[in-house]
Amino acid sequence: MGTPSPIPPPPPTASRGKIVMMAVIAGAVITNLYCIQPILPLIASDLGVGPATADLVASVALLGFAAGLGLLLPLGDRHDRRKLVLVQIALAFGFALAAALGHGIWNLVAVSFGLGAVACVPQQLVPFAAVMSAPAERGRSVGTVVSGIMVGILLGRTVSGVVGAAYGWRAVYGVEAAFMIPVWIAAALLLPRGVPSTRLTYGRLLASMWPLVRDHRPLRQSMMIQALLWACFNAFWVNLAALLASSRWHLDSAWAGGFGIIGAAGALAASWGGRAADRIGSRHVIGASIVIVAVSYLLLAGAAASLVLLVLGVIVLDIGVQAGLVANQTRAFAVDPGAQGRINSLYMTATFCGGAVGVALSGWLMASYGWAGVATLGVAAALAAASIHVLGDRQPATAAV
Repeated sequence: MGTPSPIPPPPPTASRGKIVMMAVIAGAVITNLYCIQPILPLIASDLGVGPATADLVASVALLGFAAGLGLLLPLGDRHDRRKLVLVQIALAFGFALAAALGHGIWNLVAVSFGLGAVACVPQQLVPFAAVMSAPAERGRSVGTVVSGIMVGILLGRTVSGVVGAAYGWRAVYGVEAAFMIPVWIAAALLLPRGVPSTRLTYGRLLASMWPLVRDHRPLRQSMMIQALLWACFNAFWVNLAALLASSRWHLDSAWAGGFGIIGAAGALAASWGGRAADRIGSRHVIGASIVIVAVSYLLLAGAAASLVLLVLGVIVLDIGVQAGLVANQTRAFAVDPGAQGRINSLYMTATFCGGAVGVALSGWLMASYGWAGVATLGVAAALAAASIHVLGDRQPATAAV
């Protein structure tokens, strides 16, 4: 039997209304992943575990997300993405309800892995938007959906902090479960039908991912750079509640969630990053984003003593990370229009593995060395990303994207 022939990609069909609807659904589902971070101190206190053990709930959720990216996203090249999205939203409802009603830290850790895995719905929608858009508008469409994701991350943290402080951490998961019901209905009614781009079986679909990494240097570089930037992003946010609680201000989880609103600039940066990538090229935007992240951690180094530096650092960090996320993603998508789901699977798996490592490593550094350890990690990761980016300038001009 020969290799199944690829299905030609469909012509661009996305209206701005459809892209915006994808952004709204993406933002709603991603709250399942990031609502955890502001309530970690509440989980630790209620379940009688230490902060490092409670941090596993957030770390394992990110690892589950990475697993979902690796195993579920490739299915979007083979099946109707709309159906995949509906199934995952339904499963998110079940896992969130199990988290609200379950008992014990290890039950919560296990459920968090499952919730993280099915919360990769937004990354089903990003390649959906990309493949439905004309090449000249691809960065803009990707940026719009990523902006929706960013708004969801920020609102998820904010609402989680407020609800957790008022009603406890279980109520946060209960709200998430209830929220998935109208989200599922909206997705069922409004998402367009997806068109597969390949006839490969699932096993061969997964096997085809390695040649994509092997043969496309821009994809490899985008994966490594964004993994490092996402480690910076999560290292800050997962330790923010502990910083505020242990600092001289003694602020609770509601304040930690409220800082998500301050980071709203990141949502605008995602849209700007996509448009800038269309106009001036993704490599220039990526380089700028790395510099911005490095500057943010220089500001955040003084966050334990200054709320002004903390606020400035949050804004700058979110701008740099989100602009880099879209620019790296746009660059990665350009290597093969017929493999958008698999490319996004590779890219986002690397990104969230980096985030999970950032959570775990920064938790240990916070416990051992305080906020200075977290700030040092952020600067070191940004410098590593800069090194990869600069070395990429030596690639042949024909391979640059």
